[in-house]
Amino acid sequence: MISLRHVTTTFAATRGRGPVTAVYDVSLEVGRGRIQGIIGFSGAGKSTLLRNINLLERPSSGEVQVGDTVLTGLGDEGLRRARHQIGMIFQGFNLVNNLTAAQNVELALKFAGVRDRAVRRRRAAEALEIVDLSGKASAYPAQLSGGQKQRVAIARALAPEPEVLLCDEPTSALDPFTTASVLQYLADVNREFGITVVIVTHEMEVIKALADDVAVMEDGRVVERFGAQDLLSGSFDPATSIGRYLVSDGISVDRRPATDVESTAQSEALLEVVR
Repeated sequence: MISLRHVTTTFAATRGRGPVTAVYDVSLEVGRGRIQGIIGFSGAGKSTLLRNINLLERPSSGEVQVGDTVLTGLGDEGLRRARHQIGMIFQGFNLVNNLTAAQNVELALKFAGVRDRAVRRRRAAEALEIVDLSGKASAYPAQLSGGQKQRVAIARALAPEPEVLLCDEPTSALDPFTTASVLQYLADVNREFGITVVIVTHEMEVIKALADDVAVMEDGRVVERFGAQDLLSGSFDPATSIGRYLVSDGISVDRRPATDVESTAQSEALLEVVR
């Protein structure tokens, strides 16, 4: 469904700083109907790579294909039409504050070229129903919780009936309970509508809960790929620190009291520093 071939994205030099390559020679295939997780620490290039898929950030080189369409070969008008099949959910919700939830969803349909107002209203209502927000259709963003805002954003992305849904850190501003709720909605739309989902995150639990396939990014490169089922095999030996964390039990902190020997060694080291 999605094919990235040798994609590189370099940002031009800025004052006092040379050119920065955020994505370097990445090739990645995402199958139709799959949920692809892309994980990495801050600055790894994962959000830039996600924006390369719909060309919100046009790659400096390489090829991006979604379905049967090579997006990097399109002009502005062709790309605008092709993007109607690619929904996107942002970290910061990006709702228009002076529009209701329903009007925010309708806005995506206006941009998609749906001119019939009755059709826009019907499809906006259907999209809000999918995320269980029919009762909040007339509410403004300021009247919604963070989780409800993100669900409106999901409805907005679903309203044009896309084949692909791109998610850029969609749960990073949410509490754990709300995160679980949002992830369940993403899983539901993937299962019920066959939408291919690509989710970028630095949250390990999100990847464990949702992804079918995992790509690990470091310094602009995809350095490891594996299936989510590998994490449960018991024999999988990841090559990266992120991969090893994913097969572990999570965060672990050593709270054992130091032994007398360790205390003595630490004291001597401290004395050396003071001296």
